[in-house]
Amino acid sequence: MTIGSEAVKRLQGTDGIRRPVALASDPRVKGLTPQRAFLGKGILTEEFFELYAYAYVSSLGSPGEVVIGWDPRDPAGHFTGAAVRGIRKAGATAVVVGIFPTPGVALYHIWRGSMCALMITASHNFRDQNGIKIFRGPHALKLFPEEDRELTARVLSLDYARDVKPLAERGRRIEARDEAREVFLKFHLDPRNSWLKPGENLGDFPLVIDAANGAMSGLAFEVFRRLHGGPVTELNSDTGSGDVNRKSGVADLEGVQEIARGELRFAEHAAVQALFEKGGKAAVFDADGDRFYRLDHDRESDRILVLSGDETAYHQARFLSPRPPSPLYVNTVESDLNAARAAQELGYEPVLTGVGDKWVLKQAAENPGRYGIGSEETGHNISRGYVTTRAGRDLEVFLGNGLKSALNTFVATRGLKAQEAARPFPRGFKKTFYVYYTRKDLLRQGGEVFRGVEDLIRRECALGEVVVEPRPEEPDMLYLAVMGADGRQRAGIFVRNSGTEEKTGVNVRGTLEDSAELVRVGEEAILHVARAMKDRGHPMARAEQAILEALRAGPRAADAMPVPEGVHRERLLEELANKEKVIRACAAGYELTPLGARMLEAWA
Repeated sequence: MTIGSEAVKRLQGTDGIRRPVALASDPRVKGLTPQRAFLGKGILTEEFFELYAYAYVSSLGSPGEVVIGWDPRDPAGHFTGAAVRGIRKAGATAVVVGIFPTPGVALYHIWRGSMCALMITASHNFRDQNGIKIFRGPHALKLFPEEDRELTARVLSLDYARDVKPLAERGRRIEARDEAREVFLKFHLDPRNSWLKPGENLGDFPLVIDAANGAMSGLAFEVFRRLHGGPVTELNSDTGSGDVNRKSGVADLEGVQEIARGELRFAEHAAVQALFEKGGKAAVFDADGDRFYRLDHDRESDRILVLSGDETAYHQARFLSPRPPSPLYVNTVESDLNAARAAQELGYEPVLTGVGDKWVLKQAAENPGRYGIGSEETGHNISRGYVTTRAGRDLEVFLGNGLKSALNTFVATRGLKAQEAARPFPRGFKKTFYVYYTRKDLLRQGGEVFRGVEDLIRRECALGEVVVEPRPEEPDMLYLAVMGADGRQRAGIFVRNSGTEEKTGVNVRGTLEDSAELVRVGEEAILHVARAMKDRGHPMARAEQAILEALRAGPRAADAMPVPEGVHRERLLEELANKEKVIRACAAGYELTPLGARMLEAWA
């Protein structure tokens, strides 16, 4: 199957499949095959979930057990039910844990010794989207690009109407949520995993849990209720509405370092408002529970301080201390450059990977004896854990687990003031510029856009020699290291497509002293990307242009924006205001930002 003149080699992004969803009967996709709905319209149907699950499970050979769980964004069960059907049509037994966190699905897969595990989720994305993550093998690794390509070829070779739809559901279905829940709770209450000594607790401060109306609802509360010595309040724990990540969770906090009282952007973020009202700390998750950010109310400044994956990983590394000698501190190119430098001062050996926690997991799997801590600044932290399997084997496990990271961070920061916890190392500068609704296929190694943005950054950057550093994990990412006069890396600038959303980003990382120059270069680069890659035929892109044009005349209320029927208004405004930052909230509703005015010029 092709897009234009190019054969499709890989359907997956950074972490599996993720797209807006619609039923196959929807007028936008009616009559299309599941593959054509995905490739031509960018929509996942229930038929695609069934096809994809069938394609993967049937490729594994002898039918066995497949653990499957999901976050709550599909309350009607259209897409989760289809995935279960795909497993059973492949002849495997679907071990169903229902609404359950991603780390819980992976852990239960390891504990049970199943063939693989499927998690139906779009993680931190809006509820209008869904997706599939796959865990394979005894260590619950995710699929790597070559395996993605093999699965893609199999999915594209199947005819849903002929090869999948008429099949009987030969495999059994086992309901296993209660057992999986006990395994998950026991894992986190184990002192080896919580890092609490018997009889200890986390402290007596007020603790807020923001479950993002997601799969961690109830479970995180139960663990903290048992291990915390102070009051615990759970917010955003409604799993019945499907309203995941809305004005809650980690996605709203990406790129934010502190929040002042009265900020309009967070006026409806319940965890933020609870901390301003009562003080204390918050553990904030995403819909599937594999990411964690921490919020601390600083009484001295009356601000909320945000700890991203960089800060939480550093605290955990410091608490563990460097053992064995020179253990690995693994983080991705998205991280603050100073995080790795600070870990090196603790005695760790820094390892830089491409974006995606699977690359951190790969380092853990390949170097179990030397692995120390791994992280993504977006909130994935991966540390060593321990589980006794159903068969009685004691295993070390490495999982992207927001709840374990939260427990370990609170243990590692006991006794620290809010400012000390939020600023454990001298922060560098990091900023990401996004352009949404892009033709991501245009950013290819050696292609016109790839070469054009590289040339622009070389021309614009005055900080030092610019050196291309290819990333084999992600060859279509342009990574440029800016070298200082001392021969050490001074800054990093990289351009990449999101593997989980309809966007392309320009990321700048460096020192605070270089921040103004990095912002200038970043803005020029993202405007170039917008001109070259914006998909002007995309309904969301057309709506964006109409909004920017309207705001050129002055601020407007949100409900007065020219958003056509069929466009997800709330997602559009969220992406334009808090991600692209081309508009911003104001007393009257929204207004154009200076970057938005320049972005509008780029449309011309």
